[in-house]
Amino acid sequence: MPQFERVSESLEHTSVIAKDFAAVLRRGDLVRLVGEMGAGKTTFVREVAGAMGADVSMVSSPTFVLMNIYPCTVSGEDGSIAHLDCYRFGDADELEALGWDRVCDDGSVRLVEWPERIDEVLGDEEADQSVCTITISHVDEGVRGFVIEVPDSWMERASAMALKARDAVKCPVTGEAVHPESASWPFVSEQARMSDLHGWMNEKFAITRPIEQADLDQE
Repeated sequence: MPQFERVSESLEHTSVIAKDFAAVLRRGDLVRLVGEMGAGKTTFVREVAGAMGADVSMVSSPTFVLMNIYPCTVSGEDGSIAHLDCYRFGDADELEALGWDRVCDDGSVRLVEWPERIDEVLGDEEADQSVCTITISHVDEGVRGFVIEVPDSWMERASAMALKARDAVKCPVTGEAVHPESASWPFVSEQARMSDLHGWMNEKFAITRPIEQADLDQE
């Protein structure tokens, strides 16, 4: 399965990773969220939900109720996220009583914390290699590592390469280093981005030769 690694040093960075991931999601997707207690699984769900237009004030860890449903937008259409926390999961009957079959049938995007507790339920989908797994780990104080493993079929989606980590670069305006997960990448800040745009609009910058097909292929 294709694998992508990202590193977050702040909530802003996590939000960027979540936004890139949300752009790839489609109706019916199943996402396993793996990580120790406190790794940031629910925080990541909140950021993904926000990127999909859900009311983030509704997003909380469903530890005691097992499953929350958040209305959202999926690929430009009305949809929903089924957010499960299976830490206190009992058995398959308990999950069935919550309406697992319904959220599978209605095309909800399913984000599952502690998925290993319901392997017996997820077994068929995992066998079909149609499941995405995100492993979140503590790298250092305030630093989280994200390993995103996606099914081969996801790579056919137009937005799939958004999962690839960006390069660390220097801001073209200030020359300062820019973190790959900065929301303003490749600029160090939105102010720097606007300064660059202002330069183009006022013809301070100009293209010195005609645009060729090779230039467009690099986009």
